[in-house]
Parts: sequence; C-alpha cells; structure tokens
Amino acid sequence: MRHSVVTMAAGVLCAAASLTVAGPATAQGSPWTPYRSSDALVTAARSTCAFDVQETVLKDREEYRTTASYPDGSPKEQVFRGDLVVEFTNTTTGKSVVHDLGGTGVYAFAADGTPQSLTSQHGPFSATLPAGSTPMTGIYVVSGKGTSVSFNPDGSRTLTLGKHGTAIDVCAELS
Repeated sequence: MRHSVVTMAAGVLCAAASLTVAGPATAQGSPWTPYRSSDALVTAARSTCAFDVQETVLKDREEYRTTASYPDGSPKEQVFRGDLVVEFTNTTTGKSVVHDLGGTGVYAFAADGTPQSLTSQHGPFSATLPAGSTPMTGIYVVSGKGTSVSFNPDGSRTLTLGKHGTAIDVCAELS
C-alpha cells in the first residue's frame, strides 16, 4: 500500500509521496481490488533527509477494499493488504536499502476524501514525515500493531508507535 504518502503494503504505503485512492471495490464478486504502488522521488526538502531519495517498487501484490463509506459512497475507511517490497536509494551517493513493507493497514478518510490516518494491523509501512511532524521528521519504516500516522491539516504528520512498535530511520541508513 503506498503512500507515496505513506507506504505500506497492505498497509503502505511505499511511503511517502502522494496518496492515490480508488473507489469501492468491484472485482468480480470479490470485495478485494488490486492496488499498485508507484515509484516516487522524495525530495530532501520534503523528507528532511540531506539528499533526495528514490523509492522503487520491486514487488507489489497489494489489494484493498472499502470497509466503511460516507452517505455519498466515498470511502470512510479502506483496508490494504499484501506484499510490497521497496528499494530506497540516496540519489547523491547511490547507496540503497531494501525493505519488505508487506502487511495489513487501515486508512481513514475525512468526508472530503483527504486522508486522516494510516494504522498498522500487522506488518510495516513506510512514512515520510515532513518538516513540522512529530515526534520527528524524515523517512521511516515503522511497524507494530496499532502504529499509526495521522495526517494533519497543515501538511505535517504525527507518528504514534503501537505497544511494540519500532521505527527504522531510512535517511540514516542511506547516509
């Protein structure tokens, strides 16, 4: 599941560029609809890394379904699940790391369609935390049931780790 905003497979968001959400699922009698994450270039200014980061999708078998809708039919909540493997590359040095972002996550949306939060039910997702985010900024691979990222109206994000949550600093890995 990707975020381009937040990346999570089945959760994820390849985390951090821009979120694209499709409408209600209609796949041949199945409530699940395939979802494909896109490669993304996360600029240094957006991620607060000291360099641009290229996110390249290596494996993507994600799917989603709408589990709650607003009266107009737009999604209120969508569950993403499946395999997602992403390579993160420092475009200045060429150094890269690969992370398995497969899992299950829940996106919550406001009535106007803007994302409110992404919460892990199982497995990791990546998240770009731009300037003004709390408790930190950068690109992170986070995991742990209940770990969530809230999308604030000012463009910042709030990361809350679940009870056994962890966070890997991708910027530090690529430095």
